[in-house]
Amino acid sequence: MKHFILGLLIISLTSCGFHLRGMADIPSWLNNVAIVIKDAQEDLQTLLEGQLEAYKISVVDNPTQANYLLIVARDRYKQEITNVSASTAPRQYLLIYDVQFTLIETKGKIIVPTSHVFVTRQITINNDRILGSDAEEALLKNEMRAEAATQIVNRLSQAKNNYVVSPKTR
Repeated sequence: MKHFILGLLIISLTSCGFHLRGMADIPSWLNNVAIVIKDAQEDLQTLLEGQLEAYKISVVDNPTQANYLLIVARDRYKQEITNVSASTAPRQYLLIYDVQFTLIETKGKIIVPTSHVFVTRQITINNDRILGSDAEEALLKNEMRAEAATQIVNRLSQAKNNYVVSPKTR
C-alpha cells in the first residue's frame, strides 16, 4: 500500500509539470544566442551568459553571427518604504528589481514577446551602521540580478511550446 501511494504521488507531481528549482528544460533549437543589453547593467549580461552556457547553449558576442537575440531592454531598481521608525526615518524598504526582455530571431520573428521579470527583497536600515546597510543593499542587488537571470532562462525554457523551428534556423 505504501508503494502504491508513493507511486501515485510521484505520478501526480510529474504530470502537473513540477520541476526542482534550477532545473530548466531548455529547447534544443535555442543555440547561437547573442545577448543585447540596451538600458541595463552590464553584469546582467555576464550572469545570463553563465546561465545559458551552463545549459550548453552557445552565446556569441556579435549579434550578426547569432540565430537568436536575447534583448534586455532595461532594468530598474525601485524602493518602497515599508516601515518607519518613531522619528519618522525609514527603517525598512522593499527593493524591487524589474527586468524587461524579449527573444527574437535575427530575421525579426518574435519568439518571446516583451516580458518582465520581478525580483523583490526586503532590507532593514540600521541608522547606527549606515556603511553596513549600504554593503547589505549592494549584496542584495547582486543576488537579485542573479535571480533575475535564472528567471529569464526559465522563461526561455517555456518558449519551447509556443515556437516552431523552421529548417533554415537550425
